[in-house]
Amino acid sequence: MKKSAIYPAPQFYDTYISKVPDITLAAALTQSLQDLENLDMAQLEPRGDYAYAPGKWSIKNVLQHITDTERIFNFRSLLYARNDKAIPPGMDQDLYADNSFVDHRSVAEVLGELIAVRHATIAMYKGFPDEVLLRTGISWKYEMSVLAMGFTTVGHQLHHLQILRERYL
Repeated sequence: MKKSAIYPAPQFYDTYISKVPDITLAAALTQSLQDLENLDMAQLEPRGDYAYAPGKWSIKNVLQHITDTERIFNFRSLLYARNDKAIPPGMDQDLYADNSFVDHRSVAEVLGELIAVRHATIAMYKGFPDEVLLRTGISWKYEMSVLAMGFTTVGHQLHHLQILRERYL
């Protein structure tokens, strides 16, 4: 299904969703995987611990944040897809970053984990028929569909890769 099929529109998450063109979720996820696979490791690896300002995350922290958030978004999508009406807990992104343990890892390792998670995300969404993509649940305090959560995942990555290009490289 295409992004234009998202209903209801989750206000807060539109920041991310709006970054994705009106293409199918499968195409968006595939493109996002290619974007990760095409990252310039020769440029990223030596700067992995770099943060553009005090108190900001390193490149490795940003990549791990994308991974951690994707796992949480996938859990929420799975709840909605399976008609589980439980409201999942929120996420303190700074707590996760503080406990990500990326300092001893290479950029290649952190990025490899993200790529593996993206492959799992693609497989999960492939298993959802259209009617399941339209099921909804509560994320934080907003009702959103499985489809919207998928596009949020893609847009979240686009958002952070843009920040990496603008402020880190």
